[in-house]
Amino acid sequence: MSRTLPAFTVLAALLLGATAHAAPPNVTYVVTRTDDPVPDGCRPRDCSLREAVVDAGGFPTHDIVQLAAGTYILKSTLVVHNSVSIVGLGAAVTRITTTAALNPAVQVDESLPVWFELHDLSINASGGYELRARADSCITLDGVNLPNAAGKVWIEYAYGCGTWITDSLVAGMVTINGSIDAVATASTFGKLTILQTHAGNPTPYTTTLDQVTVDGTTYPGSGLRIGSIGDVTIDDTTVRNTRYGLRIEEDTPSLIVNRLQYSGNSEPFEITADTLALIRDSDFSQNGAIDGANQPGALWVRGEKAIVQVERSTFDGNRGTADAGGAALVENGAALVFNQSTFSANTVSAATAAGGARGGAVGYRGSAAQTILRLIGVTMVAPDLVAAGLGGSAIGGYGQIGDVQLRVYNSIIQGTCASGIALDHAEGSILTGSGSCGFDAASNILHATKAQLALGTLADHGGPTRTFLPAGTSIVRDAGTDYGCLGVSTDQRGYGRRSGSACDAGSVEIDSSMP
Repeated sequence: MSRTLPAFTVLAALLLGATAHAAPPNVTYVVTRTDDPVPDGCRPRDCSLREAVVDAGGFPTHDIVQLAAGTYILKSTLVVHNSVSIVGLGAAVTRITTTAALNPAVQVDESLPVWFELHDLSINASGGYELRARADSCITLDGVNLPNAAGKVWIEYAYGCGTWITDSLVAGMVTINGSIDAVATASTFGKLTILQTHAGNPTPYTTTLDQVTVDGTTYPGSGLRIGSIGDVTIDDTTVRNTRYGLRIEEDTPSLIVNRLQYSGNSEPFEITADTLALIRDSDFSQNGAIDGANQPGALWVRGEKAIVQVERSTFDGNRGTADAGGAALVENGAALVFNQSTFSANTVSAATAAGGARGGAVGYRGSAAQTILRLIGVTMVAPDLVAAGLGGSAIGGYGQIGDVQLRVYNSIIQGTCASGIALDHAEGSILTGSGSCGFDAASNILHATKAQLALGTLADHGGPTRTFLPAGTSIVRDAGTDYGCLGVSTDQRGYGRRSGSACDAGSVEIDSSMP
């Protein structure tokens, strides 16, 4: 054994600061054998993983168990009673495996506050739980590979300093249930569930995902579920080809989503929470709700007091199976605002269209609490071929006067509308076709042709998301109103707004440059 202070632990202490309650590491236990004998003490040149863990971390120390390259066998659950870090040489070369399915392979003692860390190794519990921790704990997984898609991780009541997962791959199911901070960074998951709902702890809960991938391509049955009574931040995250998509529930105070890539999922990004949300610079593409599921393809906002603003984002090729909204649906008294965003080729299934669905791109359902839908600086392009029976290739929904508020500002609607209510207000917008969508001719341009719009193709025209870049001769130039451009300084690409006498209609300012 040697006394040391590894660099990662110094970094952890700096990052966690006052939230960390464990003492600094004191002793390193070097494991020298890969089998799992009956423990009789960790001795030099005769120390198993179990023997090292049993001896390490006696209060008040936080010790290190060092593993070399190799496969370390566990015949029964490894119980951790004290604060300790188990450290390998890399997930590809340091492996912990079990002789049979264990539930779990590693158990953090439920009766004591524990600071437990796993670094640079892999664990395969043969289809059982790789890790179960239920204590007033601090849990860290760093550079850890849990490759068994049938495996599970369960972390509960991590009130000490939270749960931190970094640079890791967890193929199976991860459940974090009660943790003052739940942080996942640069990691890939099969199915991730974070439930921050235990109100008995006075410390605010937070959930942070950064550079996370939830991947149903490799791990079928995948999905991401967050139920938090604290703030949630999701940055640079990808949710793709999952069965269950992304769901935000509970009364989350605030939700911030930046640069989400949401594609190929069988359920929409669903917000059932009463939350104040901002979704920005995100791409929703080729998502398709399951037939009979009565869901939109990409985004579903239905928390009764939810207020959701989507900015500088693109919805392309999504398919819904609800009676309203191929890409997005708002209902139940929620408010949904699309600002400087693009919709392209969104629709509903043939069976849904035949049943009288409305709104190939965006839909609404009215509510006594008044459902609100607003489009500000939006470009909406319907597909060339629309499923038979669909009412409104662009916008549509259901509701009575007074239970829906629908307003459109400085937008391009290349498609049709089917509304159960009168439009509340529209100005500075352009509509194609023979209908009017309730737009008055005095403050909007009606019956424009595709040739007059000259939108080009959906592509990378600068900025984080794809857009339509109108030709210089397009009718959209300077077609917006000052009110519709109020408080808007950039277009969808982040380029400066109002390059001419007025803002252009739609999500792109034609002659703009980076601000």
